[in-house]
Amino acid sequence: MDLIYEGNCWKFGDNVSVDSDMTKKEFSTQRETRHEVLKDFLMCGIDPDFAKKVSPNDIIVGGKRFAQGNPHIQGLLGIAANQMGLVVESIQRGSYRNAINAGVPFISHAAGVTQACETGDRLRVNFTTGLFENLTRGAAHQYTPLSTDLLETIRIGGWKPMVKLRLQKMGLIPA
Repeated sequence: MDLIYEGNCWKFGDNVSVDSDMTKKEFSTQRETRHEVLKDFLMCGIDPDFAKKVSPNDIIVGGKRFAQGNPHIQGLLGIAANQMGLVVESIQRGSYRNAINAGVPFISHAAGVTQACETGDRLRVNFTTGLFENLTRGAAHQYTPLSTDLLETIRIGGWKPMVKLRLQKMGLIPA
């Protein structure tokens, strides 16, 4: 997986809830994890047609406390299913872990990122180096990327492929 995304910006403010804003709340109680189901309900609590508007490599930009609430993975799986990246001012610890588990390329602690772009701007984000470029405005910002180990988990698609790879390396399952 290439960790340089270029696409449209989809900006959200502070306090986006993982359950009722990012996806349907019942998906967490039903333990729904299928990408083909979650894909169409991304951000449906804010914009019911959001998933119809986005394209692979688009980038969600969020404010403070993005994906707040119960640490459910469904909304982050929806981001992964739509092949989008994520840059936020802050994210809850459980959602931070779930973004990695879901295989979502992201940058957290991107102070001031919501002032650096608007929905519709063309962005390029290098999740490996932390370089955030607003191509529409001709501006760039440098943020701290995730560690190489976490990026590798994201690069191969999240926790399931990572566990499979580890088991193969240990000789416990065939390669």
